Amino acid sequence: MKIAIHCAWCGKEILKYPSQIKKKNFCCRACQAAFSRKDVNPTGYAYRDFSKNSERFSEMNRERNPDKMTPEMRSKIRDARLKSSTSTGYTKLYGRHLHRVVAELMLGRPLNQGEVVHHIDGNRRNNDPTNLMVFPSQVEHARWHALHDAKGGDSE
Repeated sequence: MKIAIHCAWCGKEILKYPSQIKKKNFCCRACQAAFSRKDVNPTGYAYRDFSKNSERFSEMNRERNPDKMTPEMRSKIRDARLKSSTSTGYTKLYGRHLHRVVAELMLGRPLNQGEVVHHIDGNRRNNDPTNLMVFPSQVEHARWHALHDAKGGDSE
């Protein structure tokens, strides 16, 4: 037997079986779409913040599998992935670009937001400290390239 309920958007009476009733019920797709649009329904729009999901899932994994991702296990997984890769991109160290880690060690401090690390010889895999330059911004990095590339210098 159907039960009379009201549309969550327009208020129109609709009939639904008890098994069909949800938290929010709509008479049509147009009402559901209007309810779900932030520009049409800013106060009732239920936006969920997904920006912290990575941290949340990492914490949950640590709680549920405390013995799984030990430093030794992370190292083994990293080595296996590095050996199977044919990438020519930046080398990573546990999810961070290695050239940025090396630059931080050179400077003795974390890199500031916006600072750019440049490979002098253009080889993205050469992370020797003598091959790295740190620019305060992308603008300064581009200015350096404009000056040096015009002279026939290196690239990257």
